[in-house]
Amino acid sequence: LFCYIVKVHSYKIKIEDPSVLSLTVMDGSSGGATSQQERLPVFFNMEEKIRHLLNTRVTTDQIRTYFNQQEFFSRCSFYIEIKGQDLETQTTRSVPLQNLNPQRLMRVKCDAKTQVRVQLAYQTELLKKLVRSREDIAVIADKIHHGYVVREEDDIDRKMSELQDTAAEFENALLLGPVHNRHKLIFEDNGVVVVLRLTLEPKLKKPVIFERDLCDVLLKVAYLHWKIEEQEQDEPGEEFQIQYKVRDPEIHDAIIIFIAYEFTFNRVNSCDLVYSMWTDTIWLTTSPDCSRFSKTRPSEA
Repeated sequence: LFCYIVKVHSYKIKIEDPSVLSLTVMDGSSGGATSQQERLPVFFNMEEKIRHLLNTRVTTDQIRTYFNQQEFFSRCSFYIEIKGQDLETQTTRSVPLQNLNPQRLMRVKCDAKTQVRVQLAYQTELLKKLVRSREDIAVIADKIHHGYVVREEDDIDRKMSELQDTAAEFENALLLGPVHNRHKLIFEDNGVVVVLRLTLEPKLKKPVIFERDLCDVLLKVAYLHWKIEEQEQDEPGEEFQIQYKVRDPEIHDAIIIFIAYEFTFNRVNSCDLVYSMWTDTIWLTTSPDCSRFSKTRPSEA
């Protein structure tokens, strides 16, 4: 089976948040104790404050965006880049991996992998907390709107502040932090100049995906289109791998009706890879009639 791979550009369209909903503040009932009647206007003002927060800073669309960002982050590949600073010239350069102790490098990569997993789990927990906190605040606003005195103003302010802090904390959790190194990496007895000051920086690569609408397969030829998500072109020298499985063909009157193929596509693993759980998969079914395929194909040369 011959596979033709075509790179295509991807484009990202940013959809602006919808306009803030207009608010209607209803007057409270005349019943109830005098102390409650005096405090109701304060709570109605608090309702406006809560609605403003829920409709501007922590909207349902914003939380949906957070979930999409976290899902995208979890499909990325994470690498480690080791740089050394020459103490004489104060210049920084990448350290060749062949200069590193392989066993100690594996320990560092293991630590970095754990760090990525913890960061992903932390993002998930923050999203759960964000949803719970927003729902709690929305319930308070509804109760105030219907005339119930539910909590002290200070308690509500604290919950609103925690909600905003959680949103900011999640946004920070999407940033890659430094890799914590507990192991000495450089050989000292192999004639290599020792770099005393090392920095370990994480590097993120966006997921590779099939362009499903453009892919097709015939009996002996597959046409596969792919792209790096949210990126116009791949990095120079980057290598990819394709694997495929064949399902039993359907045969009728000694004629092959169709064959189903499962294609998987991803980057080739490299020695600086730390964590990658995403592999895109597509199922394609062949047709013996070549004229069925009407899309423009690349040259078979």
